[in-house]
Amino acid sequence: MTDFRFILIDDDQVSNMISKLTIEKVLGKIDIQVFTNAETALKYIESEYSKPVLKKTILLLDINMPIMSGWEFLEQFEKLSTDIRNCIHIYMLTSSLDGRDRDRSLSLEYIKDHLVKPLTTEVVHAQILERT
Repeated sequence: MTDFRFILIDDDQVSNMISKLTIEKVLGKIDIQVFTNAETALKYIESEYSKPVLKKTILLLDINMPIMSGWEFLEQFEKLSTDIRNCIHIYMLTSSLDGRDRDRSLSLEYIKDHLVKPLTTEVVHAQILERT
């Protein structure tokens, strides 16, 4: 499955580590970029994806973060070029159990799914790889 790359955006380093280890358990050594700051991740995406990308990118995005929340990230993501937006598949990965967050996530056309932490191997298989 080397045709995938992952971007993790979560201010919780432990959650990022769990997600990274879970993804690697399923897919082996794979390109995983980890960010604890959504603004930094957005700058990375703008820079890295301004040139053609051959791999599908799966982005796991937390909702509640300081500096720039997941919702604020998505507002800025919408302003990126269509080419960039089309190669990145976004999944909300959050500890929020608020139904309004789930409904809001799933109402956005570029959000593939709303997942609850912690990421598990079953979720990687059934809800991410099967849908991307």
